[in-house]
Amino acid sequence: MADCDLCGVAIPTVVPVRVFKPKYAHSYPHGMWQGLCEGCLNAGKKAHDKQAESPSCGTAGKCEFCGNIAQLYDVTISRPSFSKGAEEDTVQLCKKCLGSINESHEAWEKQKAEDEHAHH
Repeated sequence: MADCDLCGVAIPTVVPVRVFKPKYAHSYPHGMWQGLCEGCLNAGKKAHDKQAESPSCGTAGKCEFCGNIAQLYDVTISRPSFSKGAEEDTVQLCKKCLGSINESHEAWEKQKAEDEHAHH
């Protein structure tokens, strides 16, 4: 079991996303791998596409994924809740993390398509 690094849901398999954390830039110059559930991956992809369509300046702050101080963009995710099952939450991610999520989303969709064809 693994936990999603954004919403915290425990699932058997998470989608790997390469994240460049400034705190670990010298130790991991090529980035670190973090895992996202498919729901958070899709939410990040949606936020990336929205930001690409109409680029806004975002809000300044600390990215909740990599910890970098940058311009941030809202990503609406579904966070597990014991009382309600799930509730919507908004996390703020930087443009670099949204780009990494977009790359991982494309690779994940490609892998799912290949696996689907392999079973037939």
